[in-house]
Amino acid sequence: MGSRVTDLPDATPFLSGEMVELYQPLEEEAELLADWINDHEVTRLMFTGLTPVSPETVRKQWEESRGNPNEIVFSVYASAKFNGKHPSLLEGDNFLGTTGLYGINWIARTAEFRVFLGNKNCWGHGVGTECTRLMVVHAFEKLNLNRVWLGVNAENPGARKAYAKAGFVEEGRLRQEQYRNGRYYDAIRMSILRTEYNAHREEYLDGLGIAERG
Repeated sequence: MGSRVTDLPDATPFLSGEMVELYQPLEEEAELLADWINDHEVTRLMFTGLTPVSPETVRKQWEESRGNPNEIVFSVYASAKFNGKHPSLLEGDNFLGTTGLYGINWIARTAEFRVFLGNKNCWGHGVGTECTRLMVVHAFEKLNLNRVWLGVNAENPGARKAYAKAGFVEEGRLRQEQYRNGRYYDAIRMSILRTEYNAHREEYLDGLGIAERG
């Protein structure tokens, strides 16, 4: 198994909420990320994990992402407040996964949202919802986007619930869109518009502990 990533990065987080802090990906995270991608339990209902990956593959993807103006990717770490609330939950493994905005269309002002939480100890504690909310705030407050969308396996109720709590609305169903575990799955397309975000803007900022901007 990959080496543990215990400490928070020695840098100021780019984005932070109540439970998580988001940083630029670090090279030492690649080994653990590769282990998670190769773990069937982690990727069972995801679009990733179809082929084995190595830490070198992860590092190469990060390099490509850094040079792509249409992708913004972050590493997700547990905050001190999260660890204080759940003192023995993570056992010092503060690195939780990654999240970001992909395929940004700067004319149509759209982007695809993704989150990958490989640290199983953080599952079921609202981390996914907070990552989603942080990316939504970043998309509309800083990047001036108009629509953020995502795709999720129709039989992944936990993820669908987290996205709905973050304000995403179901747009439609893509029949037999994904093939995993020896069968086809439908995928659900969800999105949130800027007008929908603006209608609940104060709730987003307050819920993340972010001061009112501008």
